[in-house]
Amino acid sequence: MSSQSFMERFGPRLVANGYPILPIMPGTKKPGRFRGGAWSDYPDWTRHAERPTTEHELGVWSTWPDAGVGIACGPVVGVDIDINDAELALELERLARARLGDTPALRIGRAPKRLLVYRASAPFAGIRRAPIEVLGLGQQFVAHAIHPDTGRPYEWPEENLGDLDIGDLPAVEEAAVRAFLDEALALLPDHLKPTRLAAA
Repeated sequence: MSSQSFMERFGPRLVANGYPILPIMPGTKKPGRFRGGAWSDYPDWTRHAERPTTEHELGVWSTWPDAGVGIACGPVVGVDIDINDAELALELERLARARLGDTPALRIGRAPKRLLVYRASAPFAGIRRAPIEVLGLGQQFVAHAIHPDTGRPYEWPEENLGDLDIGDLPAVEEAAVRAFLDEALALLPDHLKPTRLAAA
C-alpha cells in the first residue's frame, strides 16, 4: 500500500472536480487538524462548505500524517442509509435512485450500510429520520480513510468522486428529498422507525 495519506492521494482530484474537502482525523469519522505534532478536533470546519478548497489548504493538509478526506456537505448531499439488513438497505438504495436520480456515487463504509451522493440544487440543512439521514449544510461525510470499525478503507464500488465532476451528480431539491424520506420511512419495520413515528 502507498505510504501517501488519503489526502495526498485523493485530495487534488476531488478539489479539481469541485468538491469542498476537509481533513479527517485518523481512526475517526470526524474532521481534525494536526498541530504541534498531534491531532485534535477541528471546531470551525463547517466554513469549508461555503467556498472552494484552496491550493494552500490542500498543500498543508497533504503534509499531515495519515489524514483522511471528508466532503463538506451543502454543495453536495449525502443520503445515508444506516441499516444493517442487507435486503432492506438495497431496497432503500433503489428507492433513492428512482426518486432522486441514479447517482454513480455510492460509498460503502461498513456494509450493508451505504451512502449515496447527490448535488444540491440549492444548499439546505440536513434532515435526520434515523436510521435514514440526508446530510446537508453543517454536516460532512468521509470519502477516503480507514473505517474505524472495519479497519479497511471506505469503498466506492461504482465510481469514485475523484473521477466525477461535481456537475456529473444528479441535482436534488429539498422538497424531493423530504418526499423520498417519507416514502423510505414507510418501508421500515416498526422496530427501525424513529420512536415518535413507531408510536404513532
